[in-house]
Amino acid sequence: MADLVVLVPCADIEKTVQGLLERGSLGIRGVSFLVVRHPMRDSGCRDGAAELLRPQRGEHRRALVIFDRHGCGSDDAREVIQQTVERKLVLSGWKPECCKAIVIDPEVEAWLWNGSPHVARALGWRSYTRLRRYLRRACLWPADAPKPPDPKRALKRALRAAPTRRGTWNEQDFLQLARRMTLRGCVDPAFVELRDTLRRWFPPDS
Repeated sequence: MADLVVLVPCADIEKTVQGLLERGSLGIRGVSFLVVRHPMRDSGCRDGAAELLRPQRGEHRRALVIFDRHGCGSDDAREVIQQTVERKLVLSGWKPECCKAIVIDPEVEAWLWNGSPHVARALGWRSYTRLRRYLRRACLWPADAPKPPDPKRALKRALRAAPTRRGTWNEQDFLQLARRMTLRGCVDPAFVELRDTLRRWFPPDS
């Protein structure tokens, strides 16, 4: 039986999860895992996770559902959405201690803005300080905010203005960054909850 099945809405989150689970700095042991995409994307993960993951109960010990709040079709707080998904998973047969929903608010690009120099270089900027200064001048990153309020818009603008990068951003960029970027600076609540859940489920000495 494998350790973990992860339901996601898109290739960007799939590759992010893959990169995080493959690296050795999350503070967890090695994990055998399967990542599954829901065909209805974020709203499908919110409404259909229990049904899609029910057949996986006999093949995986634990289940994660990860999706963006933006696009999922609910205006509820992310914690409320998570609790609703988890309740449905339990009703479908998963044990409460073996399933978890993680809702990223507003979207997975929020995890990029964590101060890592790898992020700046991947976006085509020589330093994170220059990147942040540019986005402040562009009115996309308030001085008192830990990250841009619209992380996807900030990403696109940074790419267009990058001194050393040309081309589009895709899921392979998420994969490479998840494998390499500094994680200590990421204080996004959804990321912290994911990290803490994985550490609780898969401690290094287990």
